[in-house]
Amino acid sequence: MAKAQKVSGVAPLRSYQENACVILPQRLEEVYTWEPFIRDETRREELHNMRISIKRLRYAMELFRVVYGLPTVKSQYTEFLAVIVDLQEILGDIHDADVVLEVLVDYTSRSGNRGRQIDVPSGITTLIARTRETRKADYGTFLEKWDQLSAAGFKQELLSFLLS
Repeated sequence: MAKAQKVSGVAPLRSYQENACVILPQRLEEVYTWEPFIRDETRREELHNMRISIKRLRYAMELFRVVYGLPTVKSQYTEFLAVIVDLQEILGDIHDADVVLEVLVDYTSRSGNRGRQIDVPSGITTLIARTRETRKADYGTFLEKWDQLSAAGFKQELLSFLLS
């Protein structure tokens, strides 16, 4: 798992709002450091690291929600946060599938390497196939959402909102 990027410019004597304007954009930028890797579905570690970066952004946004709590602003902030939560959940599903596949494939390969040939139960083979299909679908969903957000200028819109 990637370590969190150090946030610079935070000052304890600044207001909560001023520190929010420092921390949140840096957390958003951290998410986008993983973007070069998302087109390669085999980059499991990088996709997981992106999920962790999104998680950090989400929790920071939840922490600073009070700063953006004005009634007219709150709904827009809530919408931004909902997008972040959605991305984290999709990447979490992808990671869960990766972990399940790793365990199952490891089990099947170790079963045949004990000096005797054994049959892998058909249920295991079916589970591996279904998990791969689910992962592929989740990965497709993630890319589709990411592309939609990119086309809509989500990053710049969120940055502008955070800094206004």
